[in-house]
Amino acid sequence: QDTISDNAANAGIIVGGLPMRPDKVDIRWIGAMLSRNAVVEETGIAAGVLNNPANGIAWLANRLAPWGQALEPGEVVLGGSFTRPVEARPGDVFNADFGPMGAIGFRFV
Repeated sequence: QDTISDNAANAGIIVGGLPMRPDKVDIRWIGAMLSRNAVVEETGIAAGVLNNPANGIAWLANRLAPWGQALEPGEVVLGGSFTRPVEARPGDVFNADFGPMGAIGFRFV
């Protein structure tokens, strides 16, 4: 039922080269335009993820605690997506533009 938390929809992630401390930016206002082959397919802002993506991270930390587990410094934890999945075929070129936070591009082979 929940393909995201079960990691069923993840084949990998791309992280950018502009790290930002979460206390230095209002992450609810982080937005993006996702383009496939130069056509905008999706747009959104992070507030669409549980009102704030940090809420999902807090939920996870609280869920792990009774089991004696914790999120550790340096771990990559994805707080959720504010765009729907977009189908990719070999040769498709994607661009994710996060405005002042930067952009990333990639091609499927």
